[in-house]
Amino acid sequence: MTVALEFASSEDLRTALGRWLEDYGHDVHRQVPCPGEGVVDLLTPLYAIFCPSTLLPADLWAAVDVVQLQQANFPEQQMVIAGLTPDSDWEAVQAIAEQIKPQGIEVWLLDQNSSFVEFYARFTADPLPQPEGKLTRRNPLAGCLISLGMAAILSVSFWLAYRILDRHQLQVATNSQDNRTWEQLHSAVGVWDMESTLASLESLGNSRNPCVVKFAEQFEASLQQNGAEGFRDINPIKRALNLQEGCDLDMREYDFSQ
Repeated sequence: MTVALEFASSEDLRTALGRWLEDYGHDVHRQVPCPGEGVVDLLTPLYAIFCPSTLLPADLWAAVDVVQLQQANFPEQQMVIAGLTPDSDWEAVQAIAEQIKPQGIEVWLLDQNSSFVEFYARFTADPLPQPEGKLTRRNPLAGCLISLGMAAILSVSFWLAYRILDRHQLQVATNSQDNRTWEQLHSAVGVWDMESTLASLESLGNSRNPCVVKFAEQFEASLQQNGAEGFRDINPIKRALNLQEGCDLDMREYDFSQ
């Protein structure tokens, strides 16, 4: 059964599809350059997904031609063409989908996928209001300070211990988040995923480590200036900061590393 879905643009559809896949645990890269020319709209370890502007027969056949040109470059992925069922010629679209399936190309009609439709309803819903201000923790000894005299000294000791523990927990959480962001960055750089790389750099730019902030600024500037070729600068930037600033940035090897 087809459900009416509306997206303002192909980019909005790709965004929703990418988040749906991430909900199912897929590691999703967006707008990944293909060898030679062209891009894969969404790339996961299982799928290489192309999202044409429409799935009308002419556009679908054009997408098939693109997929067939790139198919050999992604031997580990299932090739997919994804979009919405067109208002007209939908029977022809289904016939094309059956015709190309033996060639290893699937057509995903997202408005006929109940799981995606359910996600779409959540994706387009208004977000729940967030409480104002920052969450705070209660001091477990606060109620004792009113009635106890000498306990004030003990309360100060417990408060100090509590704050030390609180800072330690915050530092552990921060380090864990930083590590996840670094891994996301390295994964995105490995496939020249510009969108995910810039998102990771934005997060790293808020780090308390000045070396990390400098790296994020310089790498982002290189990408903005040089486009995809700027990915090659990741290790030279790290190496220069390690030598000149005394930083200790982790070096990774990539297929394109010099």
